[in-house]
Amino acid sequence: MLVLPGIMSKFKIRFRGLKEGKYNYKFEINDSFFENYPESEISKANIQAYINLSVTKDLLTLTFKFKGTVRLRCDRCLDFFEYGIKGNSILYVDFGEKNSDLSDADNKITISNTSEEIILDKHLYDYIHLNLPYQRVHPDDKNGNSTCNREMLNKIEEYSAGNEQKTTDPRWDKLKSLYN
Repeated sequence: MLVLPGIMSKFKIRFRGLKEGKYNYKFEINDSFFENYPESEISKANIQAYINLSVTKDLLTLTFKFKGTVRLRCDRCLDFFEYGIKGNSILYVDFGEKNSDLSDADNKITISNTSEEIILDKHLYDYIHLNLPYQRVHPDDKNGNSTCNREMLNKIEEYSAGNEQKTTDPRWDKLKSLYN
């Protein structure tokens, strides 16, 4: 993401004026970061993001590494739990006439030749969310038992046990006779 007038971000790197070489940055991502994204599934976070910037005359290469914990809502019992997260990503930045902050399939964006810094908020948000599990449930304990809210699990079992269909539809019974 590029600097826009009126937008303040502490997750930015000023690259204009840097000599060719490698530079390291560290950012702390916490609850206030995700407050700017009301659609986020993450309610609390404590993540350290390490970014290695490689500068050449035609290309910037940003290597993202992050690890920490995020607070997620359990898909099964709806309680919150802490989830350990870590991930790696690479973003290539080349220069052109105009800005194109949408990364393509090659993780490449184009920024204006006149840009002086790059804002990383959108990229950090995307990379963190891409490393969340598909199913968000409490982890099992060391004995393999669920650590979900026991009361909620009992309610789920209670309501789902009474919904089993024991009878079959008579229209399908006629079709079953065709198998014999």
